[in-house]
Amino acid sequence: MKKEKTTMSFGMACLALGLIIVFMVIGILIYKVKLPTLLFFSWLIVVPFAYKVGLTYSDLQNGAFEMIRRGMEAIIIIMAVGALTGSWIASGTVPGLIYVGLKVMSPSFFLITSLFLCSMVSLATGTSWGTIATAGIACMGIGEGLGVPAGMTAGAVICGAYFGDKMSPLSDTTNMCPAVAGTDVMTHIKHMFYTTIPSYVITAIIFLVLGFKYGSSNVDMSNVHAIMDSISGLYNVGFIAFIPAILVITLLIMKQSPVTSILLGAVVGIIIAVLYQGHPLNFAAGTLYSGFSGDFGNEFLNKLLNRGGIASMLQLATIMITGLGLGGMLRVSGILPAIVTKLTNYIKSVGSLIVTTLIIGYVGNAIGGSQSFAHVMTGTLMEPLFTQFKLKPENLSRALEDGGTMGAPIIPWTGSGVYCATMLQVPWSAYVPYCFLNFLCPVFSTIYGFTGYSMKKYSDEEISEIKQQELQAGV
Repeated sequence: MKKEKTTMSFGMACLALGLIIVFMVIGILIYKVKLPTLLFFSWLIVVPFAYKVGLTYSDLQNGAFEMIRRGMEAIIIIMAVGALTGSWIASGTVPGLIYVGLKVMSPSFFLITSLFLCSMVSLATGTSWGTIATAGIACMGIGEGLGVPAGMTAGAVICGAYFGDKMSPLSDTTNMCPAVAGTDVMTHIKHMFYTTIPSYVITAIIFLVLGFKYGSSNVDMSNVHAIMDSISGLYNVGFIAFIPAILVITLLIMKQSPVTSILLGAVVGIIIAVLYQGHPLNFAAGTLYSGFSGDFGNEFLNKLLNRGGIASMLQLATIMITGLGLGGMLRVSGILPAIVTKLTNYIKSVGSLIVTTLIIGYVGNAIGGSQSFAHVMTGTLMEPLFTQFKLKPENLSRALEDGGTMGAPIIPWTGSGVYCATMLQVPWSAYVPYCFLNFLCPVFSTIYGFTGYSMKKYSDEEISEIKQQELQAGV
């Protein structure tokens, strides 16, 4: 006999969510279990609580599948991005962008140039960690020759790397956050301009002023020239190499489908890799799945450019599938609604909603040590509240990035914090004071929350339609 459905109590909901968080923290920090595994097996924790209120596993599964369906476009996009990255390295598009970035490196404006260089590399590759391990390390060496404090250089590197990580359509977080929030990646990126661009401009001005003290024309640029020589020796660095990037940007500006735009960019990249760069067709085509693999004769380039391919995105895809599924289960079981209802008593304005979202993003990083964990936890918890305040999902996805993504490197025990300190050989306490972009983004996000500026809202008709869709989906 089927048990009669009851309402999930706040205490029971907190117990369920607490068990999941403890399971995650122990798994990640103590036993080093991969996040997709922990997210997937967290489904089991939800089951007994759902049974307790009269739900079946079929009910939970329907909720999980509905959330996964909402995120499928982003999952497909990141797989397409993997293919694009491999083909663009083969075509010379990414190496060409790095070449241009290094060419404009100016010793007299070292800090701001380091910021711009790392921004360009991160935008082109979609990876903050890859940028830090390559362009970042190169900047650290140049900065040391100039006598610039290591923490200051590291701050410029991290700001540039995380700017690209946040704004590049090739970045994993830039695809994950809109998927969790329920919007598309291009809407998400355009909405982030409001907080990121003014923060970036202020950051650039600060580094420009700081850099005047250390500018010099006597710095040894031999390492930079060696990298540029390696690129120009292996690739034809000309306009043709940039055609794939121009094509994708043009298609996206024309509001074409991101999936078809990215896939077309990958195909054009393969054509240029074969006809312009001289790679064999089977090698170039292989980069679509396996990524680029080769010896550039330079450690910097070997670290940065041996990457890409659909295969490189499979772990992120599983994180998104299992994380979104868990979020759907938490919603349909009543666990999240019970917690959100309690939070509603304390969140009385859009400003306090944004502040709470940012704080939960920092807490998610702190307890899980991972941006992905912070995004999934914060997004699934706060999404109903944003709808309640009639706020469109791009407001949530922006707050996820302003708190979760930008907060990761400024918390010392997170994976990002440890990575930055280790790769750049700079103590956390030395670089954090110079992570201006990471601090400014949440400040602007908070200001907009309390003033209402750029906080896009649903109409009453759109809210009614959303509620109708949720009723039909059984969420």
